[in-house]
Amino acid sequence: MSASLRWSLVALVALIGVVVALVSTLGGDQGPGTAAPAPSAPPVGAPPADEPQTVVDAGTRETVGFPECRDSAVPATTAGPLAGFMVRCMDDGSTTTLGKIQADRPMVVNMWAYWCEPCRRELPAIRDAQAALGDRVRVVLSHTDPSETKGFDTLAALGIEDLISVSDQDEELPSLLGAPPVLPLTVFVRADGTVAHVLVEPMDTEQDVLDAVEEHLGVTA
Repeated sequence: MSASLRWSLVALVALIGVVVALVSTLGGDQGPGTAAPAPSAPPVGAPPADEPQTVVDAGTRETVGFPECRDSAVPATTAGPLAGFMVRCMDDGSTTTLGKIQADRPMVVNMWAYWCEPCRRELPAIRDAQAALGDRVRVVLSHTDPSETKGFDTLAALGIEDLISVSDQDEELPSLLGAPPVLPLTVFVRADGTVAHVLVEPMDTEQDVLDAVEEHLGVTA
């Protein structure tokens, strides 16, 4: 085959490819029985639209033994951007501040939501890390969604019942920290209330959590 013929065939094949791509991009008349393109799926972890605010009733709260939010024997942390931030405790439905929950010790606050799949995968790792850290670090799960009910039910279904859990129903905590509107988010708070770091990615294993606590708060398991 001559060189000129060979290059002519290459050019023809390229032209056919361009035409096919153009038709695919622009669409065209679909004959009978031709399926329409499937709609694109929503992004993973997208919040539902118009989520109503819901609160867990007292009887349901009694079915799950979440730890008490506050340690009345220890003074509240009074400094830092989170000290006065109000949340609803999942254990009894009362409201309190993160400063009272922190109680002058290093604190990790994990912001999550029931519809966030990476959050759900991360929760068992956080639970296991808390067991290893003991009372040296206060670990708090903050359900960042209007529906406390769905957050409560999700934790119960996953067996995450031994961590302090609260509701940020107005979804204000990420904005307070100047964090991007994504979940999960984890904030590492020093004992004096100052923010050491805001982590904008999931921690997939117990060791990931322990490494982050050691790096940002200087506490080892």
